[in-house]
Amino acid sequence: MPLAPTAERLAQAVAQLDAEMIDTLGAFVAARSPSGAEQPAADFFEARLQQLGLDCERIVLDSRQLRDSPLFSCPCDPDGGRHNLLARHLPRQSGGRSVLFNGHLDVVPTGPEALWSAPPFEPRVQDGWLYGRGAGDMKGGLVCALMAFQALRLLRLQPAGVVGFNAVLDEENTGNGTLATVHALQNTLARARLSDFDAVIIPEPFAETLMAAQVGVSWLTVTLTGRPAHVAYMGQGLNPIEAAYELMADLKRLEAEWNAPQNRHPAFKDVAHPINFNLGRIEGGEWNSSVPCTCTLGLRCSYYPGTEPDAAVALISERLRARARELNPALQVEIRTQGHRSPGCVYDLDHPAMQALAQAHRTVNGRDPERLACTATTDGRHFRLMTDIPVTNYGPLARDIHGIDEAVSLASMRRVTLTLAHYLVDWCGVEAL
Repeated sequence: MPLAPTAERLAQAVAQLDAEMIDTLGAFVAARSPSGAEQPAADFFEARLQQLGLDCERIVLDSRQLRDSPLFSCPCDPDGGRHNLLARHLPRQSGGRSVLFNGHLDVVPTGPEALWSAPPFEPRVQDGWLYGRGAGDMKGGLVCALMAFQALRLLRLQPAGVVGFNAVLDEENTGNGTLATVHALQNTLARARLSDFDAVIIPEPFAETLMAAQVGVSWLTVTLTGRPAHVAYMGQGLNPIEAAYELMADLKRLEAEWNAPQNRHPAFKDVAHPINFNLGRIEGGEWNSSVPCTCTLGLRCSYYPGTEPDAAVALISERLRARARELNPALQVEIRTQGHRSPGCVYDLDHPAMQALAQAHRTVNGRDPERLACTATTDGRHFRLMTDIPVTNYGPLARDIHGIDEAVSLASMRRVTLTLAHYLVDWCGVEAL
């Protein structure tokens, strides 16, 4: 009698886990984990992995070991002893193919909590959506991977290959968390080895699509220094805040140039607006009745695969300096890079491991998955650019990520869980528990 469960039995097992899926995600969301302070979520996830009896180890984030990597980004927060969690299911006998589920624990700031319909770390379910900061980005996807693994357990089965769960820090601001795990696997600093895994799936919330490509992203901090003066004599001053708007307008012209059809990377030829320059923060001024002395801008700029981060930053920096000189040669410009320094990449979706994921999606949904050229960055770049392991992003539908009232679709989580369960059966094979 074959061990592989029928599609009906697998669907029944996933359905049995529905209440547990919702409860697990609710508790996960309630474990506050802003970038730089992810410990509550790390503790929760480690306990959940231990409940499944998985072999779990901590991989400490140590920037000193990583700073020579071409994918290292200048940290935004102290390492502070923070750690990733790498758990592995080990089959009784080797032979099955393996997969690593990689996802981040950190979440972005909530913004003014008064704008939320309910407190952002008090999860609630309404109309088929679970609300809360991090519900979509990306705790929901991590829960899908756990539930897929657990569905096999309900059927008294387990994967016949190694299955890993890598929960990481700092994805939202640097990506150094996943970099730390890849470094440890490559340099035999962990119990696991890079060769343990034949595929990587990152369950980011991109609406059940297979990611085909992603842009590169760099963060720049730009400080403009003008000349302060009493407002009664403002002609004697040089206002860096007013200059900042002129510089940003010029960057938007550069953004439009890079978005022009003739300048696009082929993977993004059908994307409406692939390149985005964002003014995410602005601080400046000292007194309402004074021409200000300084203004600081926090920028997020993207660029196509194949463009090196240093080259993109150099070009953007020179554009800023040139416009500043045009406005007033006395305007001082200081540019620092901290946070993302992340190249773009194109994924190989024709690899058998990715074709198996596409087939699992077809089995559940009755149609091929859409392919996404993503205008954001993800941790998939570390595996694509630093290893030979096939990788993509595949996770549930979410809305308002990084916004107000972030939520994840529970129906989509059920489909993703079932898809990943099929993947474990088809890709890894199964053995009796």
